[in-house]
Amino acid sequence: MNLDATIWRRLAVYLPGLFLSGFIQASQGSTGSFISPDFLFLFPLIAGLWTGGYDGFATGLAAGFFRDYMAGRGYGIGMLAGMFVGLLAGRLAAEGWQQYALRGGILVIVTTWVYEMTMSFFVWLLPMGDVRTPLGLLWHIALSRYPAKLLSNIIGALVLTGYFLLAFYRRKSKRETTDRMVDMRGGESRA
Repeated sequence: MNLDATIWRRLAVYLPGLFLSGFIQASQGSTGSFISPDFLFLFPLIAGLWTGGYDGFATGLAAGFFRDYMAGRGYGIGMLAGMFVGLLAGRLAAEGWQQYALRGGILVIVTTWVYEMTMSFFVWLLPMGDVRTPLGLLWHIALSRYPAKLLSNIIGALVLTGYFLLAFYRRKSKRETTDRMVDMRGGESRA
């Protein structure tokens, strides 16, 4: 959780990460037993938790645009969902990013469920064909897929956390390590 990264470093991390996430998501489909993680949904969530501020909002906007563009739509619900998830994650990070694993885990669980149910609602509201599927059936299908989707999104969140850990890693200089040394003699500090 590096809050002091420059804008250029953030761009150097976010742009390749978004393109790689989009490529992986476009090339991987759902196979019979494993549902691939939704990296373009998770990227703004993890970016918002990792750096706080409005990084989640900006990456959510970009990731949502990629999602909508790859789906063949213009600006749509993907951009809106990405922005909301990024803002929510940035807000939770601003209140205390030390509890990253707890807040991130809860956020992945809740946002995956809300996203699946909301997308099912929009499939019912705006059907692609002439046949309208009942909303109850769509929600039943979404809930039956939820455990596998949640497991794959948790694995995807761990992968993205590793990516951000490596990308924002900063070695401490000798000066930073020697400044923190405190001379303790007889129970009092001589620093």
